[in-house]
Amino acid sequence: MYNRSGRPSSSGSSISSLARTNDTFDGILASPASSRTSFESWNSGPRRVDYGWQRPAPIKQYRRRRETGELFAALPEEVLGLILDRLKKLHLKSGSPSCATCMMRDLCSASLSARKLLKVAQVALYEDIQLVGADSPAQKKRYKLNFGSRLVLLRRTLRSNPEIAALVHSLKPPAVPQGVALDLYQNLVASVIMVCPNFERLVGFHQNHDYSFNRLFHALSTRRKLVEMHWTLEPSQFQRKRRMSNAAALLNSDKPNYQEAPGDLLPEQSEDFLELHADWEHLTTLSIHCLPGATITPVSLIPDIVSRLPALKNLHLSHLPFTAFNDANLLSLPPLETLTLSHLPGVSTEGLSSFVRRPSSRSIKKLTLQHVDVELLPTLSQILSNLTSLETFSLVQGSVPIMPPNEMIWLFPYFASPSLRKLHWDITSPQTCANPADSILARSIAANGFPSLRILRTPNDPEGIFQALCKPAESIESSNDKFRGLVSKCTSRPSPPATPTTPSTPKTPSKSPSGLSFPMEDQLFPSKAASNLLQSRRAAQSRLEAARQTPRFTVNVIDEDGSKVENYGFAGFIGEVESKIKYHLEPDIGALDENGGLVDIADVLGDGGENLRVDGREGCTGRWNTYSGNVVDKKDRERWFHTERGRWRPVALS
Repeated sequence: MYNRSGRPSSSGSSISSLARTNDTFDGILASPASSRTSFESWNSGPRRVDYGWQRPAPIKQYRRRRETGELFAALPEEVLGLILDRLKKLHLKSGSPSCATCMMRDLCSASLSARKLLKVAQVALYEDIQLVGADSPAQKKRYKLNFGSRLVLLRRTLRSNPEIAALVHSLKPPAVPQGVALDLYQNLVASVIMVCPNFERLVGFHQNHDYSFNRLFHALSTRRKLVEMHWTLEPSQFQRKRRMSNAAALLNSDKPNYQEAPGDLLPEQSEDFLELHADWEHLTTLSIHCLPGATITPVSLIPDIVSRLPALKNLHLSHLPFTAFNDANLLSLPPLETLTLSHLPGVSTEGLSSFVRRPSSRSIKKLTLQHVDVELLPTLSQILSNLTSLETFSLVQGSVPIMPPNEMIWLFPYFASPSLRKLHWDITSPQTCANPADSILARSIAANGFPSLRILRTPNDPEGIFQALCKPAESIESSNDKFRGLVSKCTSRPSPPATPTTPSTPKTPSKSPSGLSFPMEDQLFPSKAASNLLQSRRAAQSRLEAARQTPRFTVNVIDEDGSKVENYGFAGFIGEVESKIKYHLEPDIGALDENGGLVDIADVLGDGGENLRVDGREGCTGRWNTYSGNVVDKKDRERWFHTERGRWRPVALS
């Protein structure tokens, strides 16, 4: 039998319970199950443990508000130093309307803006001091000084604060003012140098040395951390005359470079000059240039000087007579990185061959030969092959090197260098076609003799054989070349006299409207031959335009019937598309087109942009960043204004 008694009671109880719980709509809303959706209430899986409701993570993180200057205080001094270095580069870069005075003004403002910037700004301001142009008339009147007011104030600051004096590494003094004795001004510069214990270089203030005592050179000799020195030697008043009987043994009739040499120095003069180099243990760059009639003797003096410079890496020798520097001196040089030999009649082709075969010569990375007159092509081949670290090679000479009569070339490349990256090749003799040396070099480049070569500068390329080996260029001639006249810089200089100059030769310094004198412009430098890069660019541009008339590709337009409708050519150029070599006919920084593009001693001894009397050169008055409209605040204009000064830029030897 079925038990029917239990069913009505169970169903009735369930219906009554539903009626009790769901009597009203408010009760439905108040029930926990009603607050969940159907998907939330449905759970097909196993029951999970519910840990309660948690607040989700906020999308935007609220950070603690920084205090004023807290982020700036967290910056290390190295970062601040890089910021100020970038500021200096913006002021002093080429083409900038600013100058060194504006740069120092901004650094002073930065040092006053925050205490943490004070130390960093002092380093940026005093480690490389550049005092360019004339002193302010108001400043000279205020301090009652006739000349050198900025140098006097600088000396006072350095003497009162030894910590700042220890920061000075280089100094660019202003040019010598007009009407001021040269020795007085040199003594003032020397007094500033003596205050700086870590002084490294004196730039833009090149003075001649006549082997007499000078406080300026004495002050430089006491700076143990000096790293750069440029000597411009002039004849001494006590220089002895060379007898013809002694000079006859040194003369060589086969070589016109050997001419009568100037007289020797006194023994005490040579010893004093040698002692000036005694304490320069950190000197890395040495330059020696002799003016006409000057010398540096005995012949062992240069090797003795070099032996006292253990850190020497860069050596530049210019216009030394054959009695001062010869092949024996060349072979005695220590391992170097940069070597410049310019107008040295005592160096022969055989001496160069022996020099490059030494193991100590393999450290040379940059070699410049200007009018050394290398006679044989095998010597040039030995230079390129034996100097395994050579990256830059420059050759300038009038004579064409030749092959020996008993030798001939069987295989190419004859010239080869796996490390060479930049080549300057200038055979200055007038020619209408490529000489044999140019042809051999061009064939060596085509035979992959210089796999690392990236820059090629050949000013004298009449047939364009070197231009055809480089990558094509859209244009070689610059926009200014069309409006420039072929004016040579050498024409503005006086021609050298027939006899060497003596100390009694009158020298009238050049006068400038700014009240400065630039005596280096009146020095007598021997005339030299070099190709003009302006003419070279124009010739290369004409070859490029002629090549465009000969198309490389021809397009034939054919209609549906197969007949040719139109025919035209395009893509005419000169060069090799796969080449990585750039045909570069621009001068180096600080050099001129008229000098072939290389920086020589005349460019280093120049004014560097400080002289405002040069045509077309404008100075800086500090108003380049003021408002130039119709309404100008007078106070703002006077605050930025300073005495007009040139934009000086340093020039380094090539």
